[in-house]
Amino acid sequence: MPRKPRDSAAIDPLRGFPVSVQPPRPCPFCGGSEVWINSDVDPKFVVCKECLAFGPNAPTVKQAVERWNKRTTPPRANTAAATSG
Repeated sequence: MPRKPRDSAAIDPLRGFPVSVQPPRPCPFCGGSEVWINSDVDPKFVVCKECLAFGPNAPTVKQAVERWNKRTTPPRANTAAATSG
């Protein structure tokens, strides 16, 4: 029996991820901007191509990128406390 095709957004040919997905931010560990989005198997996640850091797992590509992007924002309170000591 043939598999039913999934509904999916158009793929951006220059970036390789669905057009409806916000672009991933740079890696929170090394600052690298080259990231790869695992979209072929479950769970979905983002990986930095430079340091190989993995982002949080998610059921969809959109959620994986959203979680990666949240992770790249450093907490300001912790940064201020670390530099004021």
